[in-house]
Amino acid sequence: MFRARTDDEAFADVRREQARAEYATWNLVLNHFERATKLVDAADQAPVSKQHGRSAVVLDMAQQLAISEQRTWGILHEARTLRDRTPRVWATFRVGRIDAAKAGTIAALVEKLRTPEAVAAVDHAAVEYAESHTLGELRSWLRRLRARLEPEQVETEAARATEERRVNVVHLDDGTSWLNALLPTGVAVAVADRLTRAARALPAIDGETGERDRRTRDQKQADLLAHWLTSCTGTETEIHAEIAISIAATDLIGLTDGPGLTLDGEPVSSEWVRELAQSEHTEFRRLVLDPVGRVMDTAVLAYRPPQSLREALRWRDGTCRVAGCRTPARSTDLDHELAYDRGGTTSADNLRCLCRRHHNMKSHGHLDDRHLDRAMEHVERYRVA
Repeated sequence: MFRARTDDEAFADVRREQARAEYATWNLVLNHFERATKLVDAADQAPVSKQHGRSAVVLDMAQQLAISEQRTWGILHEARTLRDRTPRVWATFRVGRIDAAKAGTIAALVEKLRTPEAVAAVDHAAVEYAESHTLGELRSWLRRLRARLEPEQVETEAARATEERRVNVVHLDDGTSWLNALLPTGVAVAVADRLTRAARALPAIDGETGERDRRTRDQKQADLLAHWLTSCTGTETEIHAEIAISIAATDLIGLTDGPGLTLDGEPVSSEWVRELAQSEHTEFRRLVLDPVGRVMDTAVLAYRPPQSLREALRWRDGTCRVAGCRTPARSTDLDHELAYDRGGTTSADNLRCLCRRHHNMKSHGHLDDRHLDRAMEHVERYRVA
């Protein structure tokens, strides 16, 4: 009996077809280059002439595909990395389960790895995650995975990169300028968090003039940063931090050597976290996890959750729970999955973080549960062949 395809199936088919077409391009570039360069290398020419011959092969492919030579070299390099070092990822790309953007992101990570064991772990673990998450989520997850697999190398690179910290100003033609600062990730997270909290705490009505503050949150944060930088005379970085400690965390007792994680899942140096833990400004909060790394359920008999539950749920979710939405949990609302007035409890099991836009969509009946991710598991597992 004939059954028409649903829209969901049609979208999935289109996505796979696009990914397979991208794989076909990568595979063609790789195979054509290897065939053509065999002829170049077999010729009785000087090495520099052979190098120019290989460049000519790439130039021809770039013009055939109407892309830059640089991008053609990039495709060639990424395709060879996946085919030769991560065959499972390459096979998954071939059948359209991941697209070129995700394949390239995985290839870039593989190029940084130093050990065959780490490469094997990525080959076996990355595919499943890449299939079900956005490109931005995949990048963050791969950074966490690498920090877990090769912590010493990541620490060394972080220390080297921190030496390049700097500030620069770029003046535009319209009377504004960009102020850019390259900072260690942990410090940048703390700066962003303080700006967000301070902007949200500003009164809606000016106490002196009685006028309503009509600035956007971005404008408030920009104004606050300007005020702080032009009036503050401090010479030391003071970070008021929260460190979530799981009673099941093997990193805490030294059995494993993994990275610290920011609230939205970005890895930071474990050495920096240990140093931060010694600060008098650091607040410790113990979160009890179940065996698979989920924050255990807590309930209260009221509509509004207490601050302790709010903080626990923000640590649990990290960001808005809608798949692909990267709004930090600190900027979200706590939504009752089953409405409170319909019997829903104020509990970890019934609450989830939703950004204001997605919360409003849910309130008006336009947010299907299939668009939501499950709660974050703070214990990530990786399988090696």
